[in-house]
Amino acid sequence: MRSFRWRALGAVMLLCLFSVGTSVAAPSLPLTQRVLKFAGMKPSSPPKVIRSVAAFYNGEPTMEAQFRHLGFVAGVAEQLMTPGNPNRYGLSLVVQLGSAANAKAALKYDYTANGPFTLFTVTGIPGAVGFEASGGGQGGRNIGFALGPYFYIIGAGWQNGAKNAIPRSALQAAALLLYNRVR
Repeated sequence: MRSFRWRALGAVMLLCLFSVGTSVAAPSLPLTQRVLKFAGMKPSSPPKVIRSVAAFYNGEPTMEAQFRHLGFVAGVAEQLMTPGNPNRYGLSLVVQLGSAANAKAALKYDYTANGPFTLFTVTGIPGAVGFEASGGGQGGRNIGFALGPYFYIIGAGWQNGAKNAIPRSALQAAALLLYNRVR
C-alpha cells in the first residue's frame, strides 16, 4: 500500500512537471512552428516568416491597411497542396499582432469582411469560428482562432466538385491539433 502511494505521488509530480514544461514552451514557439500540415497535404515550400505587412498581404491593400492598424509584427502563410490532386489545397496561417485584443479583432475582421460566409460551430477551441463558402463545384472552409497576440487560420479549398472538399471534422481535428500545440 505504501509503495503504491509513492508511485502515485511520483506520477502526479511527473505530470505536473510535464504540464509546466509544455505551458512554458508554447509561448516561445517560433512562428514557423505555429503552422501545420493536415489531410495528407504537403507544403508547397518551407514556411517563411514575413515581417513586412505589405509583403504579407501583397496585392490586397484593404487587408494590408487593416493589419497594419492592428499592429502587424510578422506572419507565416503555409500554402498546402495535395499530391496527385491539384483540385484540393490548404492553408495554415499565423499572424502575430500587437496585442491579444488585436488578434481577436483580426479574427472577426477575417470572417466578416471577406464573406459572405456560412458560419459553423467549432468545439474544443475557445472563441474559434468556422466559416465556409461554396458553389459552382468549388469552395473553401476555414477555422480561425486567436490566442494571445496570435491570429490563426486553418483552411481548405477545393474545385472540380465536392469530392475534393475536406470535411469539417478533418479541418476541426487539424485546428485542435494546432491549438493544443500553441496554447
